[in-house]
Amino acid sequence: MLTERQSMILKYIIDDYSKTGVPIGSKALAEQLPIHVSSATIRNEMAVLSHQNFIEKLHTSSGRVPSNQGYRYYIDNLAKPAKLDTKRLEYISEMLDGSFQQIDEIVRQSADILSHLTDYTALTFSPELTTENTIKHLQLVNLGLNRMMVVIVMGNEQVESQSFLVTNQYIDSQLSLATNLLNQQLVGKTAREVKQVFQSKILTELHTYLPDTKQFVRAIQAILSKIDDDHYFISGQMNMFEQNGKQDFSKIKSLYSMFNNDNGIDALLEKSSKPISVKIGAEFDNDWLKDYSIITGSYDLGNHGIGRIALIGPMRMSYPNMLGVVDAFRHELKNRISGYYRSYDQ
Repeated sequence: MLTERQSMILKYIIDDYSKTGVPIGSKALAEQLPIHVSSATIRNEMAVLSHQNFIEKLHTSSGRVPSNQGYRYYIDNLAKPAKLDTKRLEYISEMLDGSFQQIDEIVRQSADILSHLTDYTALTFSPELTTENTIKHLQLVNLGLNRMMVVIVMGNEQVESQSFLVTNQYIDSQLSLATNLLNQQLVGKTAREVKQVFQSKILTELHTYLPDTKQFVRAIQAILSKIDDDHYFISGQMNMFEQNGKQDFSKIKSLYSMFNNDNGIDALLEKSSKPISVKIGAEFDNDWLKDYSIITGSYDLGNHGIGRIALIGPMRMSYPNMLGVVDAFRHELKNRISGYYRSYDQ
């Protein structure tokens, strides 16, 4: 455990490095500290911090920079979320104050807002139930002109639809009977279970009311694929390379591959019960993320699940500022999505 003075010195080293990206020495540090301490005393304390692996020396400078361990101590013990100014709070509120038809529209917009606010790469995830999501209701809708649409409402109020061509004409009573049959067989089942149901005798029964069964099944399969996928959105990918000033094309290729891989994205994020968590450089399995940190925030929507937002930026980011942005944003996003669900439930 560090002493109060050692903690203060570590904090000022990290805060200065986040602003300048330049190693700092004892003399420059003495001019910044709010207490009167000689540069010799600071030099001794920095030697202790260096010995304990909280700071390290770069080959090109006599100054010191934070180590992974130093950042971890700082994040866990010293960094506090900064309060967002009124201008940025109003910007978030105004940008989320739209007429959204689906949850995913709000979540997609959130990624753009978060990236714009921070100049970092932002990821936003639609709410996911902690238990498996099941079908709440299914509806067949006749669109006319030989087109039909199937609408599925999930237990978390996620709504997905898919239109399909039909070769037959249908009356309302046929669609009503087909819809009733489908709801009897599918309500309460997960997307995975529904796929199994369609391998059973339900297709024979359904064909009685809906001869265009093949087209219907293709539409259902398209919806189930969307429901099974993680609903997340990314904005500002190129910020990752611009922030660190590196153009390593093998790294760029690896990162873009990760962005397009659901499992890769999920593995990046810190698994934590805390509302905000931070994962840094050496804690990633991938060497090409050693210069980055990810701040993840969650928002709890009760029966509607838990959503997440995340920022990917350089490890020398300003943690108080970014923690403040993530904290304020997750609260505002929770309020907006809660409002959407309230209007839907009415």
